[in-house]
Amino acid sequence: REDVYSYEYEDGPGPDLKNLTFDLKNGSKTPWNSKIIDVLLEEIQKRCDEEKWPFQRSEAYFREILQDRYKCLRTIWTAAQPKVTAKGILETPVEVEKRLITKKDETLKATRQTTRRRNVCPQSPDNFTWRWLQRLIRTLGEGGMSSEESDVENDIETVLRVKNMTWRRAVEQ
Repeated sequence: REDVYSYEYEDGPGPDLKNLTFDLKNGSKTPWNSKIIDVLLEEIQKRCDEEKWPFQRSEAYFREILQDRYKCLRTIWTAAQPKVTAKGILETPVEVEKRLITKKDETLKATRQTTRRRNVCPQSPDNFTWRWLQRLIRTLGEGGMSSEESDVENDIETVLRVKNMTWRRAVEQ
């Protein structure tokens, strides 16, 4: 956009305070987007003082939240941009809408499955593992398998190996 370019590289007036519009093609650190975040930050601080919010937060806290919200907005905007198809042409608006709906449906399906798993086994995510271990212990019984049944008790077996070095004279000779 021309107004973004004139603000960043010339002496343009900057963002319209009555109609703030982010430059979504670039990150939150550009002069245009930084100015908009500063304006929003001033508005938040002003409302905080006027409405006497019970918790006072620092400017850095609100700035971080605004930048995170900008990143989410930019991610959504980028996903909604037409992509190049296998034929080498840009998607039509109908194809973009279909792709976004398909992606949303996949996300919702995964969310439903995860929620269902959590509701069915609310105790622990590794509930299956614990049940398997309990079955194993019941199968083996109290005697089960213990370290007492191993061949070597707590003795250490020392194994000595003779290594003949080629530069030494053999002892047998």
